[in-house]
Amino acid sequence: MRRPDRLSIGNGSIIGHYSILDARNIIEIGENVNFSHGVWLWTEQHNHNNLDFSCKSSRKKKITICDRVWLGPRVIVLPGCTIGEGAVVGAGAVVTKDIEPFSINVGIPAKKIGERNRDINYVFNGNPLPFI
Repeated sequence: MRRPDRLSIGNGSIIGHYSILDARNIIEIGENVNFSHGVWLWTEQHNHNNLDFSCKSSRKKKITICDRVWLGPRVIVLPGCTIGEGAVVGAGAVVTKDIEPFSINVGIPAKKIGERNRDINYVFNGNPLPFI
């Protein structure tokens, strides 16, 4: 974790093992969000065209994850992206731009392939969910 003072996580949200949250430029995570194993959120990138390989301001951007988002295993979210309420991002996807609310997205870069039920109302209460 980088810069935990710039990270906010809503009630009931779950962060899977081996996730990386680079909050140098602010990460806001809503309520009842599920990050599966190994999700990476990056708010800053090096600029390959800079002579000194530095991170210039155009590559430093906040990430917003809205309520009830589900990010599958090994999802990567790049700087400046907002993932809308209830959206799902499938395993291994790379999010390079904003994701619509209640959409289902997969691939590199992540692309919409479907819609999620808009009537979801689950609340994670901190109790473990058993694997069946």
